[in-house]
Amino acid sequence: MRLVRGSKGPYPYDEGRHLIVALRKFIYADESGTHGTGPFCLVAGYRGSPGQWKEFRKEWAAILRKPDYRIKEFHSNVFFTRHSLPDERNPYRKWTDERANRFIGELIMVIRHRNIYPIGAAIELRDWNKTALEIRQLLAGYMSDETMRKGKPKSAPYLVAFKVILEDAAFETDPDTQLHFLFARQQEYQKRADEAFHIWKERGPGGRQAREIAWDYPIHWPQLQAADLLAYQWNNWLSRGDLNISRQNRLLMEQLTDKRDNMLVLDEGGIERQCAVLLAEMENRGLA
Repeated sequence: MRLVRGSKGPYPYDEGRHLIVALRKFIYADESGTHGTGPFCLVAGYRGSPGQWKEFRKEWAAILRKPDYRIKEFHSNVFFTRHSLPDERNPYRKWTDERANRFIGELIMVIRHRNIYPIGAAIELRDWNKTALEIRQLLAGYMSDETMRKGKPKSAPYLVAFKVILEDAAFETDPDTQLHFLFARQQEYQKRADEAFHIWKERGPGGRQAREIAWDYPIHWPQLQAADLLAYQWNNWLSRGDLNISRQNRLLMEQLTDKRDNMLVLDEGGIERQCAVLLAEMENRGLA
């Protein structure tokens, strides 16, 4: 085993290639909307087997290296705002729309061709902010944290979405499957998310399936670049609304999620249900 770049702990990789064993799934995820400037905060990505990810990685990297593209790293925010970015930050500055559409189409075909499946959780911040403080504290694991009481719960929606995606990964896989997680590096909330992961691993629903969690920069992992694409497009869809999103972006989102019937969005009712589930679990453990 080696250490993932920038990670404090081991991750089951060997020179960027999965150790292929039976009954393991690898989940790669990224976040969007964590700065609190939009109506949603979410965590999203894909899960798949070692063999599928090995082929995915090669195919994605091959597209980036094509002579017609030569892109070092795909980042959704740069690609989709290419017409307004300064030249020095914009590798797509001289691209025609036809070239850009061909490029994103090829990347999406890799996602659709491989047996990898979308996963995610979104929090509607308007409903979150009007939820009782005690419920927000409970869901985010802030039972004794003064930051919530001082009105600075910035990380709370992210942590809830983070914990829901862990449970979703377990729910969507066989109970005997081991789960390994790699998230895009998150400087602001990573420490709390690590703590939440280990609490879930110890006693949360599906936690016994968990093995490692690691964090790294997407430039090293095509899998995280795909997660970034899903997170960006999903947030765009949710924030604009189905009636206001462009036909092209609607098609992109449908293609990115066509292997799943629905993606989980926690509105007021969903937040309350999450709280009820957690209270029931705590009661079962004699903690409530």
